[in-house]
Amino acid sequence: MIILGLSNNDYAGACIIKDGLVTAAAHEERFTRVKAHNVFPYHAMNYVLAENEIGLDNVDYIAYGWNAGFDPERYSELYFDRIAEVTQDESEYLPYLHKRLTDEVNHDRPKRAEFESFIRENHLDGKVLYIEHHESHAHAAYLCSPFSRAIAISCDGRGDFQSLTVTQCEGDHFEVLQRESMFDSLGYFYGRITQLLGFKPNCHEDKVTGLASYGDPERLLSLMETLINIDEEGRIRAHFGEGYLPSYHHNYEILERAISGEKPEDVAAAAQRHLENILMKLIRQYVDREHPNNLCLAGGVFGNVKLNQKLRSIDGVENVYILPCMGDDGLPLGAAVCAVHRLNGTRVSMPTMKLGPAVAESDGIIRYLDDKAEFSYLHLSEDQTIIAILLAALHSDLISGIVKGRMEFGARALGNRSVICRAQDSSVNIWLNQRMKRTEFMPFAPMTADIFATDCYVGWQPDQIAAQFITMTYDCTTYFKHRCPAVTDIDGTARPQIITKDSDPFMHQLLVAWEGVSGEPGLINTSLNTGEEPIVNEFCQALSYLEEQVIDLLVFNHDLVVWRSDDQHVAAALQNNSYSNQ
Repeated sequence: MIILGLSNNDYAGACIIKDGLVTAAAHEERFTRVKAHNVFPYHAMNYVLAENEIGLDNVDYIAYGWNAGFDPERYSELYFDRIAEVTQDESEYLPYLHKRLTDEVNHDRPKRAEFESFIRENHLDGKVLYIEHHESHAHAAYLCSPFSRAIAISCDGRGDFQSLTVTQCEGDHFEVLQRESMFDSLGYFYGRITQLLGFKPNCHEDKVTGLASYGDPERLLSLMETLINIDEEGRIRAHFGEGYLPSYHHNYEILERAISGEKPEDVAAAAQRHLENILMKLIRQYVDREHPNNLCLAGGVFGNVKLNQKLRSIDGVENVYILPCMGDDGLPLGAAVCAVHRLNGTRVSMPTMKLGPAVAESDGIIRYLDDKAEFSYLHLSEDQTIIAILLAALHSDLISGIVKGRMEFGARALGNRSVICRAQDSSVNIWLNQRMKRTEFMPFAPMTADIFATDCYVGWQPDQIAAQFITMTYDCTTYFKHRCPAVTDIDGTARPQIITKDSDPFMHQLLVAWEGVSGEPGLINTSLNTGEEPIVNEFCQALSYLEEQVIDLLVFNHDLVVWRSDDQHVAAALQNNSYSNQ
């Protein structure tokens, strides 16, 4: 059976599951080079079909996880009760609720129509499965997890008239324990703080999370509590009014006055603490020491790595799995995963997130380079030689781009489209971000081999596979903070990617070799892209970063090293390295 998952909204993309295995997935932005492009995903769809050597006529079902519509059985009571509350207590705010409802309908209608037009034009009627938005998040997180029993939570700005669901998952059974309306949205709350601080909502929330580490979380906590909170019955309730409308872009005057003269980092810290407090209180309703359970998390709110660490610490939480593509960028995969389960009751196999197009073979890149005098290269024959080259580059504090294998699906580069460098110089967070045209407050993520992880990250265990995908922070040990200060945040945490031999033999070999010659158990890993550009897809895009001096050298596949011909420092470092016998 072949399932094609599609999304054409916030992050357009496509995914194919073939006979229970996720075989290909990609985001449209990687082909069009427009960040978070929400056009119809023709490029991504054509890629996943070609990767499986099939056409649309070979697809059995198409799963769509963005706009399944208003389900009266699920939502009528939720909305009737919530609107009745507002009518009784805050009737002057009813126009705000009306606007939010109409905004959601009006926003989603063109995208649903675009999808339906595609279905009609290609004579695919009868093959479509509409998967409810939060099921595409939460159910998929559980179905992709290693757990047979868990609480699955989806939390984001909005989707199919909800902002949060809590679901008890056991075997093949799902029971929704709690739903919250789109009015009472923690995603919108955090997004509004993002906008308030001058960043782009629904995009730059990670900047707020990073900035929060530098602030006092208690100073403005009471202000955050006036915007949205959790009541004694465990329900999330927004407080509507001129200071807080569940929308990103309006009604900021009161908030701007309230934070006038305050430090941005204190605003960020209060918002972060408040988000953590609400979700910890909510989850404690469903887990405790007497009734422990696993957590499966998805939805854009769980892109917050600091929050995820807090949730892991709750008494009664055994383990946590975060869907690696947790936001709406993961909807094509999530919808397809749910469709497989709906159709035949089975779970999928997803051993990797490296599901996108493969980089060109080195011979083809060399033919291109032979016509480009601005580049020099070495074509080598063994992984071990490439490891020696990279050790020399690291020792000389060079910035290396890694482009190998298939591109990652999701927001994180996991070693196939990555930039790496050593993690000793704390000032790297200033100058490397400048080179990459970024504004960040959180340190870069460390990449660490599993054999060193217990010495580096407090409480890490091999079964915590969330740590393989840069989805959670850990408290760092004194040893790690001393050896790798550049990736240790001011609060003593780091957001690692743990590499195993099975997940990436090449990077595992490099990390072990680097620790052997430097005593440093981690390397900086960040995605190979600048500013608001998508992660690189093709080798020419990677070469442009080399030409612009964003990076110092590029490793393609496992056998090709490229640098600028005029960069004598790189040439000397590679020629005079002392690691050729490592």
